[in-house]
Amino acid sequence: MTVPSTEPRRLRGRRPWSRRTPRAADLAIGIPLLSLGSGWLVLDAMFGHGLEVWAAQGDLGRIETADLAYMARIQHFLVVVLVVALLALLSRAPWTVLSQVLLALLAGVLLTVAQHHWDRSHPDSTGSTGSVSEGAGSRHRENNAFRMPGDMPPASAQDARREADRVEPVLERLWKSGTWDPKSVREALLEVGFQEERFGPKGEWLGGTLTVRDMGSRFETDHYVTPEGASVGVRVHDDACVTAFVQKTNYEVKTSGPYIEGGCFEPPAGH
Repeated sequence: MTVPSTEPRRLRGRRPWSRRTPRAADLAIGIPLLSLGSGWLVLDAMFGHGLEVWAAQGDLGRIETADLAYMARIQHFLVVVLVVALLALLSRAPWTVLSQVLLALLAGVLLTVAQHHWDRSHPDSTGSTGSVSEGAGSRHRENNAFRMPGDMPPASAQDARREADRVEPVLERLWKSGTWDPKSVREALLEVGFQEERFGPKGEWLGGTLTVRDMGSRFETDHYVTPEGASVGVRVHDDACVTAFVQKTNYEVKTSGPYIEGGCFEPPAGH
C-alpha cells in the first residue's frame, strides 16, 4: 500500500531572493562595478569638472555652470548606485552590495566637498544644490557688477567688430605656430598697425589703443599659478573694447563695452 506524501511540492521557479547568489558570481559582479564606478568618479573629477573649470579661464558664469553640472552628475551616479545596491540586496549578493555601499560613500564625500565649496563661494544660496533665491541672485549680481561689461552703442560696436577682425587672424597665426608669449603677441599686433597704449605719470592717457599682458594669476587647489599665454585689450572707443587671449589650447577674440574696473580687461573674480 502506498502512503501519499504530505510534503508540499517544490516550486520549479525560484525568486531572486530565495537563495544566495554564488560567491564567485557575486565577486565577478561586485569587483568590476567597484572598479568602474570609482574610476569614473576620479576621472570625472579630474578631467571632467577639472578641465571645464580650467577652460573657463576665470569666467565666473562658466565656472558656476561647471560646478552645478558636476554636482548633478554625482547625484545621478548616487541614484544608480543605490538602485544597483537594492537589486543586489534582493539577489542576496553581499559582496556586490558592499561594493555599491563603498561607491556611495565615495560619491557622498565628493558631493559634500563640492557642495561645501559651492556654499563658501555662494554664501547667499538657499542650501539647495543648484537653486538660488531671486534675492540672493540679485545680490550676487550686485556684488559682481564690477565684472559686467558696459553697453556698446551700435556705431561703437561696429568699430569694435572691425578691430576684432584685424586681431583674430594675427592670433590664429600665432596659435598655429605655437607662439603665445606676451612679447611676441605684442610685436605681431604692432606690425599690423596697432599702437601700444601709453599713459603719463599721473595716469593721463597719452595715445595708443593696444595693451598686451600675461594671462593673470589664478588660484588652483592651494596656490596661485600664471598660465602660459597672452591677454589682449584694444580700447576702440571709451565705450567699446576688443578683448582676446591666446594660449596653448585655444584662442578667442570678442568685443564688449569696458569694465567699471579694469578697462578692457575683465577684473578677476573674488574682488
